[in-house]
Amino acid sequence: MIRVQPSACILMAALLLLLPLDWLIAALLAAAVHELGHLAVIHAYGSRPEFLSIGFFGAQIHTGPLDNRAEFFCAAAGPAASLCLLSLCRFFPKLALCGAVQGMFNLIPVHPMDGGRILCCFLRRLCPRRAEGIFRIVHCLVICGLLALSLIAAICRRDGFFLALVCIMALSRLLHSKIPCKSA
Repeated sequence: MIRVQPSACILMAALLLLLPLDWLIAALLAAAVHELGHLAVIHAYGSRPEFLSIGFFGAQIHTGPLDNRAEFFCAAAGPAASLCLLSLCRFFPKLALCGAVQGMFNLIPVHPMDGGRILCCFLRRLCPRRAEGIFRIVHCLVICGLLALSLIAAICRRDGFFLALVCIMALSRLLHSKIPCKSA
């Protein structure tokens, strides 16, 4: 089942107005490949997705609890599938570029992105008792670094305010949430 949040419709309308159609199609195809990467690993581990939700910040596949190993490979499969699109650069350069950007962006180690899930699973394996604390520190450092960069861009070039707002929202979400990595 697919659940589309109203914010996704607003985002799609804005993208239709702002982007040329060929770039929008490339971005949507790259996102579909990314999610198919996750789904392939979910099925390989014998799990089934409960539903897919699409919102302002992208798509999320909701499953039951996965063990740490399955969660790690599931999180890594999306960016890997996105980065595999680089092999199509000669024939579909826009698709390859969109895949590369989505793959790299999703590897940023913050929750709920794939990089945050990968880091969380790695920390649970390496130091299970301190994983949540270390994850929170890394998450805060990354968000604060992105916030500082966005504020510099906003001051020096008069852009970056949207990124600053997203960073503040991510930081506040972290301070009020549990460790995001599912465990069985």
